[in-house]
Amino acid sequence: MIYDKYWKALMWITIAFLVVSVVIVLNNTITTGSILKKDVDLAGGKVITVEVDEVDIQRIKSELPYANIHVTSGIRKTLLVEIPFDYDENEVINKLRAVVQFSGEPGIRIVGPALGDIFFQQAQMALIAAFVLMSLTVFLLFRTPVPSAIVLLAAVTDIVGTVAVLSIVGASLSLPVIGALLALIGYSVGTDILLTTELLKSGRSDYRQSITKAAKTGLTLTATALIALFVMFLLSGSAVIEQIALVMMIGLIIDMPATWFANAGIMRVWLDRKNKGVSQ
Repeated sequence: MIYDKYWKALMWITIAFLVVSVVIVLNNTITTGSILKKDVDLAGGKVITVEVDEVDIQRIKSELPYANIHVTSGIRKTLLVEIPFDYDENEVINKLRAVVQFSGEPGIRIVGPALGDIFFQQAQMALIAAFVLMSLTVFLLFRTPVPSAIVLLAAVTDIVGTVAVLSIVGASLSLPVIGALLALIGYSVGTDILLTTELLKSGRSDYRQSITKAAKTGLTLTATALIALFVMFLLSGSAVIEQIALVMMIGLIIDMPATWFANAGIMRVWLDRKNKGVSQ
């Protein structure tokens, strides 16, 4: 089996991915003051929303170079135009009508800079509180520092790695993205708890059997969740659902190596050393 031969290399590759992700997130934080570029919800501004059938993104960008343009996927596409708070939304709508065909009145959402800053502070507190409470739950469950720390390392890999990938693809930090990260904090540790529990039960027995048993359940759960999220991303036509689905898909994909390579590998190293200490 390939995994049995290269499990240490796979473990270190995943740890290296975490290190690179931490560097990317730290660089974002130092240069911009946030782990990702903040969108209108958190920085303040205006969002104009219209439903469209066909849209020429390049033409819109040439007419509105100061705007952030996004078109959702789905059967019915939604065009979102984000503009700074001090820009006239009526002027922007008039320019849109000249380059995009849409019926009805567009939706307008306005968030003041002060309110956006409040949302950002509250979101940061929610993320920190969620991670702290999750950590306490893990420590109470295992009551052993090392396995608990390994589970938390996998969770950190999921969250930090997801933020790093979002930064690379140019995604913004928004309330839906934060909500998805909060959900990911809880969801990502599920497979890690499953794997760690099976390995702790194994004692000195075959680790491969315990990992395989846990992987059958864990990977099945991850696969079914990914399929559902992929369908949501393609067909929803909602910017909020699209953002949530994207973040969750990235996080679950990262969770697979974080759990089955890094978590499993570090646990094997720790159990080997622990069992050797007991035998001596």
